[in-house]
Amino acid sequence: MSRLFSPIHRLSERLFQSNYGWTGVEIGSHCINLAQVRKNENRWQLASVWTVEHPTPVSITPLLTATAPNSNRSDESFGWLTADELMEYGLAPSLEHLTNLSGLFRGRNCAATITDGLIAYRELDIPACAPTESQAIIQSEIALEMDCTLEDLLTDCWQLPQNRPRSDASCFGAVSIKRSTAMMLASDLLKIGFECQVLDAMPCAMARATSMVLGDCNESTLAIDLGYHQATLTLVQKGCPMLTRGLRELGLFSLLELIANSTEISLSDALTLLFQSSSHRGGLSNADDDFSNPMLQKLGGYFQLLLKEISRTIQFVDRAFPMLHPEQIMLMGAGVRIPAVDQSIENRVGIPTHTWSMDLTNNLFGNQHVGVYAIAAGLSSLAWEGI
Repeated sequence: MSRLFSPIHRLSERLFQSNYGWTGVEIGSHCINLAQVRKNENRWQLASVWTVEHPTPVSITPLLTATAPNSNRSDESFGWLTADELMEYGLAPSLEHLTNLSGLFRGRNCAATITDGLIAYRELDIPACAPTESQAIIQSEIALEMDCTLEDLLTDCWQLPQNRPRSDASCFGAVSIKRSTAMMLASDLLKIGFECQVLDAMPCAMARATSMVLGDCNESTLAIDLGYHQATLTLVQKGCPMLTRGLRELGLFSLLELIANSTEISLSDALTLLFQSSSHRGGLSNADDDFSNPMLQKLGGYFQLLLKEISRTIQFVDRAFPMLHPEQIMLMGAGVRIPAVDQSIENRVGIPTHTWSMDLTNNLFGNQHVGVYAIAAGLSSLAWEGI
């Protein structure tokens, strides 16, 4: 994995707080999740966590009201940003809400990633060659696709398994971001005191978070991040991402819009309703259940699509890479707050399903839903990778 930022001063920090990781910063379309892990011998713990939602940019609020006066988004104080809006307005408006949290996280170093499909994932087949040549070929192809120069492109790539290995070709997964965008994000983080050491790839962060919980497990795991703008499925083996799928139609935002429109409430209220639905705690024993509650009907439809895509992914793996059949499913991201989501998936797919979990040492708010911070925790652990 490429290391996009590597300042020299980190040695002095690590001498004084070697059992604490960096601050992991997961930048999503609705919020920024931060987490810092602590390592006691071989045991991982969450030392600190925090979430800040993106405020709706003031400059687009009048536009929303004028073009869609009855829109669920027009009266929101905190919004769901598109990729273009996030890149245009940067993180500064959101990070202003973190200026009073300087004592919550130790040290200045941080590692970040961008989730919710805000950075596109690609798979490329290229001629077999040396690793340095592979990187150059991948960068050239992506620069052409993104219509930017090589100097303004940062790329992270890793080799993928092949159904029919060929001596003359290799398959790679890759994510990319413009250097100017990366530097803008790093600059915004620096303004509140965080020095960004690494801008990591989302599938790699998911794989790292999975291995933190499972340890040196040789079995394949299907990690699923249930984000606001997309669900990301990554097949993980021995801490490495083997296959990844980004499913934009399965983002929670589309589900929230359906709930908000059908009940004539705001998106924020729909979010509360979704995550606090007590009548769904028993799980979905059948994806075709006919719920009398309109909200649960929408949730049932969402589960049908999600379960279908999970089954399709597993069927493809079994057909193309039988040695990588997932023995378990690990859930993370905002969607872990949906009541009984793990039980619902396990009942239908037939594979043991767990929600990412880790002991939260500074237990201010309880240990529920720590799976929301899985990606940020995985980023925090980069402090021990000898970067």
